[in-house]
Amino acid sequence: MILCASGLRFVSGVGDPEQVIRLAADAGFDGVALGADCTRGHITALAAAALAAGLAVPVVAAPLADAPLGVGRRLPYLASLDDSDERRAAIALFTGVLESAASLGIRTLTVHLGEVALGVDAAQIAHRYARRELLDEDEPGARLWAAALGERRALSGLVSDACRYALDRILPHAERRDIAVAIEIAAGPWSAPTPREALSLLDEYGSAPVGVVWDAARMQVLTTLGIAPAPARYAALAAGATIWRATDAVGVESGYLPGLGDPPVGPGDTSQPTPTTGIPVIVAGHPNSTIHEVAEARARVATALAL
Repeated sequence: MILCASGLRFVSGVGDPEQVIRLAADAGFDGVALGADCTRGHITALAAAALAAGLAVPVVAAPLADAPLGVGRRLPYLASLDDSDERRAAIALFTGVLESAASLGIRTLTVHLGEVALGVDAAQIAHRYARRELLDEDEPGARLWAAALGERRALSGLVSDACRYALDRILPHAERRDIAVAIEIAAGPWSAPTPREALSLLDEYGSAPVGVVWDAARMQVLTTLGIAPAPARYAALAAGATIWRATDAVGVESGYLPGLGDPPVGPGDTSQPTPTTGIPVIVAGHPNSTIHEVAEARARVATALAL
Protein backbone atom coordinates (compact mmCIF):
# COMPACT_ATOMS: atom_id res chain seq x y z
CA MET A 1 0.00 0.00 0.00
CA ILE A 2 1.42 3.38 -1.07
CA LEU A 3 0.15 6.37 0.88
CA CYS A 4 0.21 10.11 0.25
CA ALA A 5 1.56 12.12 3.20
CA SER A 6 -0.76 14.87 4.37
CA GLY A 7 2.27 17.17 4.57
CA LEU A 8 2.41 17.31 0.77
CA ARG A 9 -0.47 19.77 0.92
CA PHE A 10 -1.01 20.72 4.57
CA VAL A 11 1.85 21.96 6.76
CA SER A 12 1.86 23.80 10.09
CA GLY A 13 -1.89 24.28 9.90
CA VAL A 14 -1.61 26.10 6.57
CA GLY A 15 -3.57 24.94 3.55
CA ASP A 16 -6.73 22.95 2.94
CA PRO A 17 -6.30 19.44 4.36
CA GLU A 18 -8.90 18.12 1.92
CA GLN A 19 -6.45 18.99 -0.87
CA VAL A 20 -4.51 15.97 0.36
CA ILE A 21 -7.44 13.73 -0.54
CA ARG A 22 -7.71 15.23 -4.01
CA LEU A 23 -3.95 14.94 -4.56
CA ALA A 24 -3.91 11.32 -3.40
CA ALA A 25 -6.81 10.37 -5.66
CA ASP A 26 -5.46 12.22 -8.71
CA ALA A 27 -1.91 10.84 -8.28
CA GLY A 28 -3.05 7.22 -7.94
CA PHE A 29 -2.32 6.53 -4.27
CA ASP A 30 -3.99 3.78 -2.28
CA GLY A 31 -4.61 6.07 0.67
CA VAL A 32 -3.47 8.92 2.89
CA ALA A 33 -1.22 9.10 5.97
CA LEU A 34 -2.19 11.91 8.35
CA GLY A 35 0.79 13.69 9.90
CA ALA A 36 1.39 15.84 12.97
CA ASP A 37 0.21 19.03 11.25
CA CYS A 38 -3.36 17.75 11.34
CA THR A 39 -5.55 18.04 14.42
CA ARG A 40 -7.68 15.41 16.06
CA GLY A 41 -10.70 17.09 14.48
CA HIS A 42 -9.26 16.51 11.02
CA ILE A 43 -9.13 12.74 11.48
CA THR A 44 -12.86 12.06 11.19
CA ALA A 45 -13.42 14.62 8.42
CA LEU A 46 -10.51 13.42 6.31
CA ALA A 47 -11.33 9.76 6.87
CA ALA A 48 -14.85 10.41 5.58
CA ALA A 49 -13.54 12.34 2.56
CA ALA A 50 -11.01 9.61 1.83
CA LEU A 51 -13.66 6.89 2.03
CA ALA A 52 -15.83 8.83 -0.43
CA ALA A 53 -12.85 9.01 -2.80
CA GLY A 54 -12.11 5.29 -2.46
CA LEU A 55 -8.97 5.87 -0.39
CA ALA A 56 -7.80 4.31 2.86
CA VAL A 57 -6.52 6.17 5.94
CA PRO A 58 -4.55 3.44 7.73
CA VAL A 59 -1.93 5.65 9.44
CA VAL A 60 -2.15 8.75 11.62
CA ALA A 61 0.42 10.59 13.73
CA ALA A 62 0.01 10.89 17.49
CA PRO A 63 -0.25 12.85 19.64
CA LEU A 64 -2.24 15.52 17.77
CA ALA A 65 -3.60 18.79 19.06
CA ASP A 66 -7.34 19.07 19.61
CA ALA A 67 -7.32 22.37 17.69
CA PRO A 68 -4.78 24.29 15.55
CA LEU A 69 -1.83 25.50 17.60
CA GLY A 70 -1.13 29.21 17.88
CA VAL A 71 2.05 30.87 16.64
CA GLY A 72 5.06 29.76 18.67
CA ARG A 73 3.24 26.87 20.33
CA ARG A 74 4.06 23.18 19.94
CA LEU A 75 2.69 19.81 20.95
CA PRO A 76 3.80 18.46 24.34
CA TYR A 77 6.42 15.72 24.22
CA LEU A 78 5.62 12.21 25.37
CA ALA A 79 9.25 11.81 26.44
CA SER A 80 9.86 15.24 27.94
CA LEU A 81 12.99 14.95 30.08
CA ASP A 82 12.10 17.28 32.92
CA ASP A 83 8.39 18.14 32.84
CA SER A 84 5.98 15.53 34.16
CA ASP A 85 2.98 17.78 33.43
CA GLU A 86 4.05 17.94 29.80
CA ARG A 87 4.32 14.15 29.63
CA ARG A 88 0.85 13.74 31.10
CA ALA A 89 -0.59 16.27 28.65
CA ALA A 90 1.02 14.43 25.73
CA ILE A 91 -0.33 11.09 26.94
CA ALA A 92 -3.83 12.57 27.18
CA LEU A 93 -3.60 13.86 23.60
CA PHE A 94 -2.24 10.51 22.43
CA THR A 95 -5.13 8.68 24.08
CA GLY A 96 -7.61 10.98 22.35
CA VAL A 97 -6.11 10.23 18.93
CA LEU A 98 -6.05 6.53 19.78
CA GLU A 99 -9.77 6.55 20.54
CA SER A 100 -10.55 8.38 17.29
CA ALA A 101 -8.33 6.02 15.31
CA ALA A 102 -9.90 2.93 16.84
CA SER A 103 -13.42 4.13 16.00
CA LEU A 104 -12.40 4.61 12.36
CA GLY A 105 -10.49 1.37 11.93
CA ILE A 106 -7.08 3.07 11.71
CA ARG A 107 -4.54 0.48 12.79
CA THR A 108 -1.18 2.29 13.02
CA LEU A 109 -0.06 5.42 14.87
CA THR A 110 3.29 7.03 14.08
CA VAL A 111 4.73 8.51 17.28
CA HIS A 112 7.27 11.30 17.75
CA LEU A 113 8.49 10.92 21.33
CA GLY A 114 10.13 14.31 21.68
CA GLU A 115 13.01 16.72 21.27
CA VAL A 116 16.19 17.03 23.35
CA ALA A 117 17.53 20.49 24.19
CA LEU A 118 21.32 20.74 23.91
CA GLY A 119 23.78 23.52 24.59
CA VAL A 120 24.54 23.61 20.86
CA ASP A 121 21.36 24.09 18.89
CA ALA A 122 20.52 22.84 15.42
CA ALA A 123 20.67 26.31 13.86
CA GLN A 124 24.33 26.66 14.84
CA ILE A 125 25.17 23.34 13.22
CA ALA A 126 23.19 24.26 10.09
CA HIS A 127 25.23 27.44 9.76
CA ARG A 128 28.51 25.59 10.20
CA TYR A 129 27.43 22.85 7.82
CA ALA A 130 26.59 25.41 5.15
CA ARG A 131 30.13 26.80 5.58
CA ARG A 132 31.56 23.25 5.33
CA GLU A 133 33.02 23.51 8.84
CA LEU A 134 31.91 20.21 10.33
CA LEU A 135 34.39 17.75 8.89
CA ASP A 136 37.74 19.35 9.74
CA GLU A 137 38.42 18.81 13.45
CA ASP A 138 40.33 22.10 13.61
CA GLU A 139 37.30 24.10 12.51
CA PRO A 140 35.03 25.77 15.11
CA GLY A 141 32.05 23.95 13.62
CA ALA A 142 33.64 20.57 14.21
CA ARG A 143 34.25 21.42 17.86
CA LEU A 144 30.62 22.53 18.27
CA TRP A 145 29.45 19.32 16.63
CA ALA A 146 31.64 17.21 18.90
CA ALA A 147 30.27 19.07 21.93
CA ALA A 148 26.68 18.44 20.80
CA LEU A 149 27.31 14.73 20.29
CA GLY A 150 29.10 14.41 23.61
CA GLU A 151 26.28 16.13 25.48
CA ARG A 152 23.68 13.96 23.74
CA ARG A 153 25.57 10.76 24.60
CA ALA A 154 25.71 11.85 28.24
CA LEU A 155 21.93 12.31 28.22
CA SER A 156 21.18 8.99 26.55
CA GLY A 157 20.25 7.22 29.78
CA LEU A 158 17.79 9.94 30.77
CA VAL A 159 16.35 10.06 27.26
CA SER A 160 15.86 6.29 27.18
CA ASP A 161 14.16 6.39 30.58
CA ALA A 162 11.80 9.11 29.34
CA CYS A 163 11.00 7.04 26.24
CA ARG A 164 10.26 4.02 28.43
CA TYR A 165 8.01 6.14 30.64
CA ALA A 166 5.99 7.12 27.57
CA LEU A 167 5.82 3.64 26.06
CA ASP A 168 4.84 2.06 29.38
CA ARG A 169 1.79 4.31 29.39
CA ILE A 170 0.71 4.35 25.74
CA LEU A 171 1.38 0.79 24.59
CA PRO A 172 -1.15 -0.93 26.89
CA HIS A 173 -3.89 1.36 25.52
CA ALA A 174 -2.80 0.66 21.94
CA GLU A 175 -2.62 -3.08 22.49
CA ARG A 176 -6.14 -3.23 23.94
CA ARG A 177 -7.45 -1.58 20.77
CA ASP A 178 -5.34 -3.68 18.40
CA ILE A 179 -3.44 -0.62 17.18
CA ALA A 180 0.29 -0.68 16.40
CA VAL A 181 2.72 2.09 17.33
CA ALA A 182 5.56 3.07 14.97
CA ILE A 183 8.27 5.20 16.62
CA GLU A 184 9.88 8.02 14.63
CA ILE A 185 13.69 7.77 14.71
CA ALA A 186 15.73 10.93 15.30
CA ALA A 187 17.61 12.46 12.38
CA GLY A 188 20.16 14.05 14.71
CA PRO A 189 21.07 14.54 18.37
CA TRP A 190 18.20 16.95 19.07
CA SER A 191 15.44 14.34 18.96
CA ALA A 192 14.58 11.04 20.62
CA PRO A 193 15.19 8.22 20.19
CA THR A 194 18.45 7.84 18.28
CA PRO A 195 18.82 4.67 16.17
CA ARG A 196 20.71 2.96 18.99
CA GLU A 197 18.10 3.97 21.55
CA ALA A 198 15.31 2.88 19.22
CA LEU A 199 16.82 -0.57 18.82
CA SER A 200 17.09 -0.95 22.59
CA LEU A 201 13.42 -0.02 22.91
CA LEU A 202 12.44 -2.57 20.26
CA ASP A 203 14.34 -5.24 22.17
CA GLU A 204 12.71 -4.30 25.48
CA TYR A 205 9.18 -4.07 24.11
CA GLY A 206 9.42 -6.91 21.62
CA SER A 207 6.14 -8.50 22.69
CA ALA A 208 4.20 -5.24 22.32
CA PRO A 209 2.69 -3.85 19.09
CA VAL A 210 5.61 -1.51 18.46
CA GLY A 211 7.96 -0.93 15.53
CA VAL A 212 9.78 2.00 13.95
CA VAL A 213 9.27 4.32 11.00
CA TRP A 214 12.01 3.77 8.44
CA ASP A 215 12.65 7.18 6.89
CA ALA A 216 15.08 7.11 3.97
CA ALA A 217 15.69 10.87 4.13
CA ARG A 218 16.53 10.80 7.83
CA MET A 219 18.92 7.93 7.28
CA GLN A 220 20.68 9.96 4.62
CA VAL A 221 20.96 12.91 7.02
CA LEU A 222 22.55 10.63 9.63
CA THR A 223 24.97 9.33 7.01
CA THR A 224 25.90 12.86 5.93
CA LEU A 225 26.53 13.82 9.55
CA GLY A 226 28.73 10.78 10.08
CA ILE A 227 26.46 9.27 12.74
CA ALA A 228 24.60 6.64 10.73
CA PRO A 229 23.99 3.27 12.41
CA ALA A 230 26.57 0.54 11.89
CA PRO A 231 25.54 -2.02 9.22
CA ALA A 232 24.17 -4.58 11.69
CA ARG A 233 22.18 -1.92 13.56
CA TYR A 234 21.01 -0.45 10.25
CA ALA A 235 19.69 -3.85 9.14
CA ALA A 236 18.03 -4.47 12.51
CA LEU A 237 16.22 -1.14 12.34
CA ALA A 238 15.00 -1.90 8.83
CA ALA A 239 13.75 -5.28 10.02
CA GLY A 240 11.85 -3.56 12.85
CA ALA A 241 10.12 -1.09 10.54
CA THR A 242 6.34 -1.23 10.35
CA ILE A 243 6.05 1.97 8.30
CA TRP A 244 8.30 3.09 5.44
CA ARG A 245 8.66 6.73 4.43
CA ALA A 246 10.02 7.49 0.97
CA THR A 247 11.03 10.92 -0.27
CA ASP A 248 9.45 12.60 -3.25
CA ALA A 249 10.84 13.89 -6.51
CA VAL A 250 11.71 17.29 -5.04
CA GLY A 251 14.21 16.21 -2.41
CA VAL A 252 14.61 16.05 1.33
CA GLU A 253 13.58 18.72 3.80
CA SER A 254 16.21 18.00 6.42
CA GLY A 255 15.46 21.00 8.61
CA TYR A 256 19.06 21.84 9.45
CA LEU A 257 21.29 20.68 6.60
CA PRO A 258 20.82 23.16 3.74
CA GLY A 259 22.21 22.04 0.43
CA LEU A 260 22.12 18.33 1.20
CA GLY A 261 20.77 17.55 -2.26
CA ASP A 262 18.43 14.89 -3.55
CA PRO A 263 18.18 11.76 -1.39
CA PRO A 264 17.58 8.21 -2.50
CA VAL A 265 13.91 7.61 -3.26
CA GLY A 266 13.85 4.89 -0.64
CA PRO A 267 12.57 1.45 -1.68
CA GLY A 268 14.39 0.24 -4.76
CA ASP A 269 17.50 2.38 -4.42
CA THR A 270 20.44 0.01 -4.16
CA SER A 271 21.75 1.83 -1.07
CA GLN A 272 18.48 1.32 0.79
CA PRO A 273 16.91 -1.83 2.20
CA THR A 274 13.52 -2.84 0.84
CA PRO A 275 10.38 -2.88 2.99
CA THR A 276 8.80 -6.18 3.86
CA THR A 277 5.80 -7.04 1.71
CA GLY A 278 2.65 -5.48 3.11
CA ILE A 279 4.30 -2.61 4.99
CA PRO A 280 2.68 0.73 4.08
CA VAL A 281 5.00 3.13 2.25
CA ILE A 282 4.36 6.85 2.72
CA VAL A 283 5.49 9.23 -0.02
CA ALA A 284 6.39 12.51 1.67
CA GLY A 285 8.08 15.71 0.61
CA HIS A 286 7.76 19.41 -0.04
CA PRO A 287 4.24 20.91 0.12
CA ASN A 288 4.90 22.76 -3.12
CA SER A 289 5.48 19.54 -5.05
CA THR A 290 3.41 19.47 -8.23
CA ILE A 291 0.95 16.69 -8.90
CA HIS A 292 3.28 15.48 -11.66
CA GLU A 293 6.20 15.23 -9.24
CA VAL A 294 4.12 13.44 -6.63
CA ALA A 295 2.64 11.01 -9.16
CA GLU A 296 6.12 10.34 -10.52
CA ALA A 297 7.43 9.61 -7.02
CA ARG A 298 4.51 7.24 -6.36
CA ALA A 299 5.17 5.45 -9.64
CA ARG A 300 8.87 5.01 -8.84
CA VAL A 301 8.03 3.54 -5.44
CA ALA A 302 5.45 1.23 -7.02
CA THR A 303 8.00 0.03 -9.57
CA ALA A 304 10.60 -0.55 -6.86
CA LEU A 305 8.17 -2.53 -4.71
CA ALA A 306 7.31 -4.74 -7.67
CA LEU A 307 10.95 -5.73 -8.29
